[in-house]
Amino acid sequence: MQYANGGDLQNYLEENFKKLTWDNKKKLAFQIAEGLNYLHNENILHRDLHSKNIVIHDGSAKITDFGISKIQDNTTTNIGTIGVAPYIEPKRLLDQNYKYTKPSDIYSFGVLMWEISSGRTPFKDCDINTVLLHVRSGTRETPVPDTPKEYENLYKNCWRQEPKQRPDIKEVLHEFKKMGVGIKLSKDSESQISYCSDNNSTSASNVQASCDPYDFALNIHKTYNIPNRGRDKGPITCNVQSNKRKANAQVKKSNVTNQL
Repeated sequence: MQYANGGDLQNYLEENFKKLTWDNKKKLAFQIAEGLNYLHNENILHRDLHSKNIVIHDGSAKITDFGISKIQDNTTTNIGTIGVAPYIEPKRLLDQNYKYTKPSDIYSFGVLMWEISSGRTPFKDCDINTVLLHVRSGTRETPVPDTPKEYENLYKNCWRQEPKQRPDIKEVLHEFKKMGVGIKLSKDSESQISYCSDNNSTSASNVQASCDPYDFALNIHKTYNIPNRGRDKGPITCNVQSNKRKANAQVKKSNVTNQL
């Protein structure tokens, strides 16, 4: 069993925020964007992206919890209000029938960027009704003093109220590279993508089947046991893509089942 030795992102920020430089913060956000880029390239929506679903291992951020991930198609509707309110697509909070799309993940990512910049969860001292009112009306958290302007502008664009006004993930990565982040991608950058689920909800094999219509037999299976996740949480089981280019050359498309 391998441990996510930094815990989840929320706990990691609580314990380490004062030690993080802006370069560290940008790197964390960029690594999450890399993972989201891989998902969106495969037309997969995460749909529940928040700081408890990002784990930190050896200082690197990895996206986890794919229990509600979905191949994007014309039936991607009616999933209800899932996840943590500040990170949820505002249009979904206004209309439960609103179709969830890639820009919805981008919105959640923008909120995560702000959280990384501040070291705290959004609207931390507000009750749920106030949070819902804020998100629905377009009210957002206040930028933290001394935040680099280009970083601030990026997350503000990501959390725009109108989905069509948000950048796509390629544009997000381009902005990070303009900041000097991710210009030289390391070989292990592709391992930022983890196909995971909580043991309490879905097995790794089920997530693999429901998340992606491709054969992920080439993936390396790892288990991340996250410290201090609470009594209701078991270890997180992950399939980590170790070599995306090699895998993409060998994968075979399979039919998407009706449950997708």
